Amino acid sequence: MRKLSIAGLALAAIFAVASVAFAANVYEVHLGSTTVKGKGSKTKPIPTGLKFGFKVEETDPSKRATVVEQYAIGSEGLVTNPKLFPKCSFGDLDNPTVPAKCGKAIVGSGLVKNAAGPSTNQSLSASTPCNLSLKLYNSGSGMVLRLDGGPPIPPSFESDTIGCALPIHTAINGKFVKRKIGSVVASDFVFTVPANLRHPLTGVDNSVRRSDNIIKLKTKTVNGKKRGFYEKVGCKGTKRLVRATFKTEATASQSPQKFTATKQSKC
Repeated sequence: MRKLSIAGLALAAIFAVASVAFAANVYEVHLGSTTVKGKGSKTKPIPTGLKFGFKVEETDPSKRATVVEQYAIGSEGLVTNPKLFPKCSFGDLDNPTVPAKCGKAIVGSGLVKNAAGPSTNQSLSASTPCNLSLKLYNSGSGMVLRLDGGPPIPPSFESDTIGCALPIHTAINGKFVKRKIGSVVASDFVFTVPANLRHPLTGVDNSVRRSDNIIKLKTKTVNGKKRGFYEKVGCKGTKRLVRATFKTEATASQSPQKFTATKQSKC
């Protein structure tokens, strides 16, 4: 069931600590690092895992944030090789039960915390927490965000306990887009949250409050060279530029707005 969920993540920006106020929202990157040391280069890429996480809050902490429709998450010199690894289709993952054949396609996991409430009332006191477990699957061209959770609801917005008012078993499709970040090639992970997740019921808004994610170190030997699902291919100097872009949805009173947060993290 898709009702009362959630949405995006994503998965996803992220690899450091960045906090900036935009309109009514405050975007913060609170987790960020690669799990393998080294700078890497195009000729000698270094496979790595990742830890990343973000928060979206309102300038008034008693309110829900404005709904975000699209996310783009990338980092200077971090590229992906999804075609080299086992994959599973969005069609298989966007079902009540994930088929066993998709097990080999799992590349990461995490937590997504949401708040859902009336569109006419952004107060957290009028909202319900919904915490979902997240699994990230390789689709062959990107990642699919699989979200799961169900009753009972968490005891508070501060709790990390998995739970939601209704059973949630759904997925969001995302793709890797080759772009330059900090003048170095990178793979931006881009995904759009479907309308039925942003608004699970008529007159209800769902806002993602926090997303914590871990991408596993996944490697495969190709032509005698070890390749990674994610790998480092270089960065300028000793710091790596992290870039997260958030796009809010259009409303009756406001056009879509984009905010980009950047942060320097260790190469």
